[in-house]
Amino acid sequence: MTSVSDPASARQSRAITGQRVTPETRARLAASPGAQRPPRSLALEWGPGDAAPVGRRPWHYAKHVSTGLNAAADQRVTRRHVRAAQREILWHESHLERVRKCGRVPVGGTGHVLVRDNADVAHYAGLATCGSIWACPVCSGKIRNTRADDISQATAKWDRQGNAVYMATFTAPHDMGMRLRNLLPVIADGFRTVISGRAWVGESPSAYAKRVERWEDNGLHKGRPRPVRSTGIKERLGIVGTIRAMEVTYGAHGWHPHLHVLVYIEGEMNARGLTELTLYLRKRWARFIVKAGYRVPHDTHGVQVQLCESAEEAGKYIAKTQDGRAVGNEIARGDLKQGRKESRTPFEILDDFRWTGDAEDLAIWHEYESATKGHQAITWSKGLRAILGATDEKSDEDIAAEEIGGADLALIPNDLWSAIVKVPGLSSCVLDSAERGGLDAINRLLSHHGLGPALPPEALKYLE
Repeated sequence: MTSVSDPASARQSRAITGQRVTPETRARLAASPGAQRPPRSLALEWGPGDAAPVGRRPWHYAKHVSTGLNAAADQRVTRRHVRAAQREILWHESHLERVRKCGRVPVGGTGHVLVRDNADVAHYAGLATCGSIWACPVCSGKIRNTRADDISQATAKWDRQGNAVYMATFTAPHDMGMRLRNLLPVIADGFRTVISGRAWVGESPSAYAKRVERWEDNGLHKGRPRPVRSTGIKERLGIVGTIRAMEVTYGAHGWHPHLHVLVYIEGEMNARGLTELTLYLRKRWARFIVKAGYRVPHDTHGVQVQLCESAEEAGKYIAKTQDGRAVGNEIARGDLKQGRKESRTPFEILDDFRWTGDAEDLAIWHEYESATKGHQAITWSKGLRAILGATDEKSDEDIAAEEIGGADLALIPNDLWSAIVKVPGLSSCVLDSAERGGLDAINRLLSHHGLGPALPPEALKYLE
């Protein structure tokens, strides 16, 4: 396997070939016997006034890359290792305090951590969660999976009732050097402008009533037809609401934030209606983007609209596919996506830094996590949940902190947990061992590292 320790060569290779393996595949390759691992990284000095730094962070070592992963591990276990390893990087490097504590700091009065088993899948209980859908690879996966299920189930029900769903993608011209903090509000505000105003919602009943009243009072009704209420495109096409998801990638032209929007249509929409919707969206979107000071969006790529194809049964929407084919996953599972061509998603940037220690990637990541903080990633239009019969929405923080329960397998005292999180990758290996052999397997692993022992769960009452 070719070493990926040189950041510059890695970027050049990506630009030339346009090829990239997933973080999970890269982790498995590194875990294979005889794989060549990146050497210990060297520090590169830079001052506070320098431009975006290149080189490697001083603390970055090869041991931070997929240590302990079995090359034969399945996709679930590999993804758990990769996400946990990415989060370990953020324990050191994130500028967000909640992210630095996520999955590392015990919560509750005892400070101890439990290992639990739910349907043969091990997890930890008693640890802080950050609830960041943007900046945490672990919480993001849990939150987006819940959001994807939510969207898929609601969409399946809507489809069974004989209705339609369309997906619209909104992009804007962008160039290297544009700050993400400035671009995000433009995209979000632009969409809000598109779905507001009389052209979208039509004339309100109160405004129409006043117009009829003036027509009657002024005697204009003599010889003239009664005023007709002006309808908006939303009413004409039977649009009942939208769900929008913001997505961000980074490539040769810098940051590329864009929107994926699901448009829910009552009944079916013919070709004429699709044309009217597409032309309306493109015109309003281009007008806003230009007014905001940016170039005119591309005639066709600025806004693209297509029908979300329904399966023969609703299971296509409900299934938790990992390739983004179901509606819910396509719009919500940004944590599973890869950038197109030479562009990268934020978690790919983080994973590249995990492998290379490239401080330029770290600077890009820091800009991203700072710019996205406080922004909504997935938003339902007002009243749409009730129309689709969806359940009440939970906050990102509540979803991330939700305990899935299960049987207690082991108790890890506070001091032992503090030692475990100091060994890169060990917390994931503990869960692997728990799934293979419970408490005994956990303690065999910890003994190999000169740590332990973990205790039976019932020992908690003696430690309180």
